[in-house]
Amino acid sequence: MSKTYKGVIISVNTQRRKDVQSEVEELRSLAESVDIEIIGVHVQNRSSADPRSYAGTGFLSEVRESYDEDEVIDYTIVNDEITASQNRSIETIMDTKVIDRTQVILDIFSLRAMSKAGQLQVELAQLQYLVPRLKGQGINLSRLGAGIGTRGPGETKLETDRRHINQRIKEIRKQLQVVESHRERYREKRNRNQVVKVSLIGYTNAGKSSLFNAMAKSDTYEQNALFATLDPKTRQITLPSGFECILSDTVGFIQNLPTTLVESFKSTLEEAADSDFLIHVIDNSSENLQTHYDTVRSLMKQLDMEHIPSIVFFNKTDIDDSVYYTPSEPHAYVNTGMPPMDILRILEDFMKTHMDKYEAELPLSEPQKIYDLKRYTIVDEQVLDDDTETYRMTGYEPPGAWSNRISGRNEE
Repeated sequence: MSKTYKGVIISVNTQRRKDVQSEVEELRSLAESVDIEIIGVHVQNRSSADPRSYAGTGFLSEVRESYDEDEVIDYTIVNDEITASQNRSIETIMDTKVIDRTQVILDIFSLRAMSKAGQLQVELAQLQYLVPRLKGQGINLSRLGAGIGTRGPGETKLETDRRHINQRIKEIRKQLQVVESHRERYREKRNRNQVVKVSLIGYTNAGKSSLFNAMAKSDTYEQNALFATLDPKTRQITLPSGFECILSDTVGFIQNLPTTLVESFKSTLEEAADSDFLIHVIDNSSENLQTHYDTVRSLMKQLDMEHIPSIVFFNKTDIDDSVYYTPSEPHAYVNTGMPPMDILRILEDFMKTHMDKYEAELPLSEPQKIYDLKRYTIVDEQVLDDDTETYRMTGYEPPGAWSNRISGRNEE
């Protein structure tokens, strides 16, 4: 059983912050995910963070003095990414280990990454975070080998020599380039075969993996935890009409996602950007629906995904189906415990609105073509003409004229 530490959260609230309360509550959840019990939250209103100590030294002293001398506080957690000098100043006043929001997220990622690629991406992000903090004394290097905020894949001790770290970063990038080349070849093959791809996106812990398992009849890892899924998972699914496509689960988004993670997980995030359709999953039970929705939309813009047709799916409505946020998109649905087939039908109907309608005639003597048409297009209607022994079929197809190639007709 892992030890539970005690910690306090420090945050500076500037005018640029949209909702500091939701941020610190999210940080509380993040901290609890790595076994830190938050015993206090302290927010200072000021125009900007202090470049030397993040929050004012007087404010930090007051926070420290508000706790009994014999009260054990293991961590001071800062609700921003801080510099090495700010870390030292807070550490001196608070007399605790100091970690920032980025370190907590990196720690969770190091625990959740299961695949080799995921572990490499996390290690790369950790090393990129560490390098600029090695100047001079930097972060107390004696603490880098263990503890929350410093945990590496496999609990290995980080080499603190700058030259060694930079060499390791180069090695990891080379390995990730190999991974990305494999993914790129897969994407090219999928595009050549004109396989339609649907990706689940959304805020972390919105229930994407549960929805993925229901739609794909899969048993992939799902848990009520932040960043339960780091490694993208893909399964083939069959829609009610028989149309086959692939469904991908993706890493969850979060407010103020550290830039090191955005860069390290860029190839993973780009998996979603390569989709034909998106399902934006929202946790209906969250008190911060608007913030979560806005965060995902902002990252979609950052990753150039806004043009991809998407539907919004409100999940976890079994917890509270009385209140939910209705975004501006016309295609928004509330999951009130609907069967997986109903979810797939919603997806299929949505796809039709972005596909080309076709008509085809196929002879009974070519059953394989009829079968392929049902697999690679959404067949709406099929009528058998006994006189001509042909099937007249109407439906919807992705751009690329599958029906023309299957039926042997030339594209118009």
